[in-house]
Amino acid sequence: MAAPPRLPPESPAAGASSRRSVWERLGQSRLAWWCRGVAGDYGEACGEAWRGARRRPGRAAALAGLAGLAAGWARSCPDGASLEGALLEASGRLLLLPPATRSPAAQAHVQRLLELRAGGRLRVRGLGLAAVAYEAPAAPDAALYRARCRHLAPPWGDPRPARLLDLGFAGRWWLLRARMQDCDVNAEEFRALPEPLRRLSARRHLRAARNERLFQQKFQPAPPLGPQHLQEEEEEEIRRRHHHQQPPP
Repeated sequence: MAAPPRLPPESPAAGASSRRSVWERLGQSRLAWWCRGVAGDYGEACGEAWRGARRRPGRAAALAGLAGLAAGWARSCPDGASLEGALLEASGRLLLLPPATRSPAAQAHVQRLLELRAGGRLRVRGLGLAAVAYEAPAAPDAALYRARCRHLAPPWGDPRPARLLDLGFAGRWWLLRARMQDCDVNAEEFRALPEPLRRLSARRHLRAARNERLFQQKFQPAPPLGPQHLQEEEEEEIRRRHHHQQPPP
């Protein structure tokens, strides 16, 4: 019976090729080709952007400034915690004022926001560069069927259940800020006045800066009197004495 043929021994080069075959197969896979294509596309896009920036530096600087401004706005976009802090601060400002001097519009707006916050219906949704505060139809933990059923949920186009309450932009809530602008002025107190007296102009009626300047001038030293002023004072004193020395008629 003949012996089976013996296989030739494996060479070191063949062993090295078998050890690298896994990486070679990974390099020739679809994922590797996709990664190479994406890297090449991004490299070409970056090169084209760099060449365009060198051709038009003004446009590139403007676009870079707009991108930085948008990034700053996105970073300073307010959230629910900022709205709650601004609301509590506005409520504290109104509590420090007497009830007769509070603005009815500011008090009604803040009171409505506080009631919605207490009921869990005050919601805030971020939109990237800005945020909106709106009124939800129910609290998030409500177990009612109407609040849980997605078929009964109000659409975004309906302004009644999801009513816009405020707009947050650049780190501020602008509607609340506008309502609290003159929170210590009650317009109802001036209803009985005539129409011309209800409106005040800063240039024509308010002279606080001028009065303060005149008040400060009172404490300044008086300038020394010249010879002409002294002569006028002597003549005035002579006329006064002559008037007192005349006998009554």
